[in-house]
Amino acid sequence: MSIQAIAPILSMKQQSGSSRVTSIPLTALLQLQALLKKSLFSRKFYQEINDKVLSKSSTVDTNLYFICYFTLLVSATLNNKPKIIYWLKKQKYNLLQIILKISRTYGVELGQSNNKFVSQVFSQPPPIYNDKDNSELAVHFKAISSYLADIRIFNRLTEAIKYMPWIIDEFRAYMDPTNTTAKLDRFVNFAQSLNCLVLELLENAGWITDHNWVGTSDNDWWSFETYIWCSRIWGAYLLIEIIELIRRTPTSKRNTNWKIELFKQVIQVPLVAHWSLREGCLTPFWVGVCGCGASWWNFKDMWKSIDLS
Repeated sequence: MSIQAIAPILSMKQQSGSSRVTSIPLTALLQLQALLKKSLFSRKFYQEINDKVLSKSSTVDTNLYFICYFTLLVSATLNNKPKIIYWLKKQKYNLLQIILKISRTYGVELGQSNNKFVSQVFSQPPPIYNDKDNSELAVHFKAISSYLADIRIFNRLTEAIKYMPWIIDEFRAYMDPTNTTAKLDRFVNFAQSLNCLVLELLENAGWITDHNWVGTSDNDWWSFETYIWCSRIWGAYLLIEIIELIRRTPTSKRNTNWKIELFKQVIQVPLVAHWSLREGCLTPFWVGVCGCGASWWNFKDMWKSIDLS
């Protein structure tokens, strides 16, 4: 069947005892057909995903990074839906009270207006907070987020090996007397590579003890402590990265890409602070917000690179 044959797909709607016929525009169907041919029905589409998303652990992690925090954000939003609705209603009520107060200074009582709609709007009582049970959907999103976080750490169990060539290269560059790069820059580069190795080893130790792959006198304590110190070292890494981004980039070269890179580093600072403290300092909602902010740009760029031509 040709696309022209199915173009006049009709839907019948009862309205005032008569039927109204609506049709899907032919152009919309043609655009949908073209999109499907370039994506779901295209071998190239799946090959692009395989090459640019699934072929490397780093790109897989980029994908999981955003999805992990986004699902946490959705879960927290659903759980806080009653509070969000109450807050919005409260702001609306406060705004109406301000308008009422201003109108009364001019001798106008909007709550007693002859206009029924106006009187109803300005006679509303203060909103009442209606607490409800957690959303069932939120529980599922939270489970997805937790599972993806676990997968991400598991996938990084071998990252320490990948850091070794980088560390060796940075050490050689630091010790090379003929290297024209400033010695401070070379030292920072070497220190940051070591920083990544140490935090990765601590994260691995935390995950292994958390999942009882090894036995200690108190696996829960060791897991908690190693995760905390991993986060603190990560915090040191982030602070150095932020300082170096500012120090090494002249004002004239601080373009949009530089600002995005700085933003991605800065927005992770609250996350580091949260996980570095034994009691934490952020709610799941703000953890989700910061995580999405830090991961969105790389996630977007990765999927934007998929060629649908």
